Amino acid sequence: MAGGGDAPSIPVWDMAVLAGATILLSTIVIVSWTQPLNYNLNGNDQEVLTVHTGLSTATLTFDASCLDDPCQPLTVWVVPHDGEESWDGSLAGAQEVQLLNSNTPETSETLNEPLPAGEYRIILDGDGKYTFETTVNREIPHEFVPAIIGALLMVWGIWRKQQEDLD
Repeated sequence: MAGGGDAPSIPVWDMAVLAGATILLSTIVIVSWTQPLNYNLNGNDQEVLTVHTGLSTATLTFDASCLDDPCQPLTVWVVPHDGEESWDGSLAGAQEVQLLNSNTPETSETLNEPLPAGEYRIILDGDGKYTFETTVNREIPHEFVPAIIGALLMVWGIWRKQQEDLD
């Protein structure tokens, strides 16, 4: 301590409970905190998101709604990420999904085939104001691994603390 004092040592299991609870709660908040974003497009393709499928294949679900009246068409392109920092505008190898048109102001569409493991750019093409959300459904849901580790740390820490109290 800075003043030359001394503090009792903290048992490692108490730290495991604190760290586990922090990891568990923060993972739950992060995974559940998704909100659709509003986009104002002016007829040009716009990169809005980069998606990583993880170690396995994944399907994508797109939810979109039109905020203008009348509704203009909205298309989403799923472009394999080429590793470049910024998108060059190329739609080579891209999958196209027509989301909205003048008769459909709201939709939820899922890709027909799962995407192979890798990284993808999500490009929106439309003219108007839209609300857009993408959901990644991974075959192996690795985003929950930190929550499992946090829960195991908590359980071990609580169990070990109970063993100490018995002695």
